[in-house]
Amino acid sequence: MTMATPQPPAPGGIHHLKLPVSDLDRSARWYTEVLGARRLTELDHRRPDGTLYAVILDVPGLGTLLELRLDPATAAALGRYDFLTLAVDDRAALDRWITHLDDLDILHSPPLVALVGWLLVIPDPDGLRLRLYTTQPHGLDASEVDVASPWLGTGPVATSAVCVVATIGAVPGREDELDAHLRTLAQATRQEAGCLGYRVHRAQNDPATFVVYEQWADQAAQSAHHGTTHMSAFRKNTENLADGPPHAELLVPQS
Repeated sequence: MTMATPQPPAPGGIHHLKLPVSDLDRSARWYTEVLGARRLTELDHRRPDGTLYAVILDVPGLGTLLELRLDPATAAALGRYDFLTLAVDDRAALDRWITHLDDLDILHSPPLVALVGWLLVIPDPDGLRLRLYTTQPHGLDASEVDVASPWLGTGPVATSAVCVVATIGAVPGREDELDAHLRTLAQATRQEAGCLGYRVHRAQNDPATFVVYEQWADQAAQSAHHGTTHMSAFRKNTENLADGPPHAELLVPQS
């Protein structure tokens, strides 16, 4: 006589998701800005001494709650891991997300050709990768899939990756104009396939000084950046705005 295989009880769905972070306030602000999350302060997790160690977020469209748990070691160990993929309708919807992220000056990948649909990768403050994936297929040939994109890898940053720190000063009275052109350049540069990060900073005590921090998948990607149309346009548009050529320092990983 054959005995029936016992069936496990069926779960009632996902109760909540938990994500390790190194800074609760910083991550809560980020998810609030990027995803429109609402912090449920009545569900804050505190130890007996009152220390806050987790917050709960209600994220529109997620379908469950998101817990941010203070755990710096785990957050660091999971850096670049793509922990959550959210669905968006189509490429037009993905483009609206890009506009939203650019308005917030949030780092993101260029639109990527994934196996089935279009994909956008957004690192959170700890480098964990939130992803947006279109439910509508892109309809492109398999040869177009971005299998080699550095935005699709996980684990430690490849040793071929390079960073650049560039400092540029503005002509007195032209600071805001240079600032606007740098922001435009940053938005265009972050769409380059080999760009892992491009952030513009302004010196707090010297508003005429700007520092750009760049991360590239490899030296070839960084070199190709200088031949792009948006870089050429930036050089042309800022000829009379900068007090001299930028001072750039190339950094290579040592460990």
